[in-house]
Amino acid sequence: MALIVCHSPKGGTGTTFVAAHLAQGLVAQGAEVTVLTTATFDPLPLHFALPPATRLPSLLAPADQAVVVNGIDLRKMTRAEHEPDFAAMIGDLGFLEAGNERVMIVDVPSGQLGFARSLLEIAQLHLCTLTAAPECLSMIPRLIDGEDGVWGAQSMLVLNRLDETRRLSRHSAAFLRELAGSRLLGRVRLDEAVPEAGAMLQPLDRYAPTSAALTDLVQIAQAVGVRLEAEGVAFDTSAVDTSAVDTRQAAADVRQSAKQSRVA
Repeated sequence: MALIVCHSPKGGTGTTFVAAHLAQGLVAQGAEVTVLTTATFDPLPLHFALPPATRLPSLLAPADQAVVVNGIDLRKMTRAEHEPDFAAMIGDLGFLEAGNERVMIVDVPSGQLGFARSLLEIAQLHLCTLTAAPECLSMIPRLIDGEDGVWGAQSMLVLNRLDETRRLSRHSAAFLRELAGSRLLGRVRLDEAVPEAGAMLQPLDRYAPTSAALTDLVQIAQAVGVRLEAEGVAFDTSAVDTSAVDTRQAAADVRQSAKQSRVA
C-alpha cells in the first residue's frame, strides 16, 4: 500500500487537479486507488466529470454508498485533521499494509498545514503543486523550513500551469528547476482544454485526448508509479485494460510505419 499526500501551502495552484489525474494515471498502471479529500469545499468531483453538487461518502461509509469512477473510489472526511487516530483508522481499513497495490491519495487543503505535516510520517510520497507565479516561488524558503513548512524526504514538486510563451514563466520555471533539482517531479503546461473540459463536465482525456496538459499528467503519474514500485508497491498489471490504446502513440506508430515503407 502507498499513501500519497497532495498538499501545497498556496491555494489555487491546482493540487486537487493533479491529485485527480494522478489517481487516473495510477489506475491505468494497475493500482487500486482511493482518493480522499479533507476539504469542506472541494472541486474533486468536477475533475471526474461529476456534477459539482455530488456528495462524496465518508471514508468510513460502507461500500454500497461508494462513489466509484473508472475504478477510483472517491471519499471525503472534512474532520480528518481533528481525528487524533487518523493513521490508526486508515491502518484498520487496510491502507497501510505493505506490498499490495492499494494506493490512497489524500488531497489536503492549503490551510491544513498541521494535518499535512502529520501525514508525512506515514506517507510514501508528498506532492506539492506550485505555479511559476512570483507569489508561489516566494513561499519556497518557508515551504522547506523545518518549523513552518510541510517538507520531508519524500516531498516532490509539481509545476502547474506553465505558460511557455511568457518570458517570466519560463525564467521562473528555470529557477525552480535549478533550485529543486531532482525534487521537481514534473511540470504541467498551461492548456485551455483543462477548464473547457471541466465546464463541459467531460474527462480531459475524452474532451481533448491530445491535450498537452494531459500528456504531462500521464508522465507525472508514470514517474510516481516507478517510485512506488521501487518501494515495494506491487501493481496488478493483469487488471490493466491493454485494449485501450493511446491515440497519440498509435498515430505516431502509423506515421513511423508509413515513413519506413516509403524508404523501403
